[in-house]
Amino acid sequence: MSDQGWILMNDFAGRTVVIGSGGAGCNTVSRIPKTSGIPVITINTGNHDSVISMADSNVDGCRGDHDLGWALALDYKDEIAEALAGYSNIIVTAGLGGGTGSGTIPVVGECAKESGARMISVVSVPMPFETVRRETAMRQMRKIIQMSDRTVLFDIGKIPSRGGDVLRMNAAVSSADELMKEAIIRIYSMLEGPFFSTLSEKVYTIAYQSSYDPVRAAGRAMDEYLFDADPGYGKIAVTSDSKISRTDSEEISGNISNRTGIMPEIAYGEHDGNHGIMLFIPISYRSLLS
Repeated sequence: MSDQGWILMNDFAGRTVVIGSGGAGCNTVSRIPKTSGIPVITINTGNHDSVISMADSNVDGCRGDHDLGWALALDYKDEIAEALAGYSNIIVTAGLGGGTGSGTIPVVGECAKESGARMISVVSVPMPFETVRRETAMRQMRKIIQMSDRTVLFDIGKIPSRGGDVLRMNAAVSSADELMKEAIIRIYSMLEGPFFSTLSEKVYTIAYQSSYDPVRAAGRAMDEYLFDADPGYGKIAVTSDSKISRTDSEEISGNISNRTGIMPEIAYGEHDGNHGIMLFIPISYRSLLS
């Protein structure tokens, strides 16, 4: 790695597994292309064609009861642990504010800790008008941050206004699923390489823009991160699914450094073409826990 922090994103090596927990988590991981080779485990209540189906088929969700989700996952802990055996990195994704997803993550965390694996949680919080669910999600989020090695946060409420567009709720949720999927794929790639040198902080949010001009995409993304954050708090990781030239890398680094005072880390793929630029922007987790 050069002194400016350029990294070639590694090929997948199979040390990492992705878990979709609950309805939202399962929806997100269903978008991961099978051709990616990423191993995926789904956990849900009832008969949802999940790898691990908790409770009988006539049970449909936990009705927002986090304690019920946790109790069910605890009953299935041996099955969860067996499914995770042999993996050194576990990425778990869920929508917070409900029961199954947020209730299952603590049990997945226990399994990860007992096996010596690292756990990265990629989670979303509901729209602001969903007052009760959002308040519940924020409480759950604090617990998940404490038990996870890394956490990536999405505020679905910030998605409708991205790029000046106004989206309906269903479209915003679908957009969140797609962005979370993109984040998971990139985290998966980084976990196969120098994970802790790239994502050095404990909590992140993301920003995403697509363009044939990576400098333009990175600049626009800096204004559209998907959870409240201070971009100058810590080192931003810039990822692209296409090659970034040294000239463009230097310009992106200079622009972000001029704005934040911190030189970013840049990871990029091996393909030519349009750039899907995703920024991982660190958040002070102490501000979230206060």
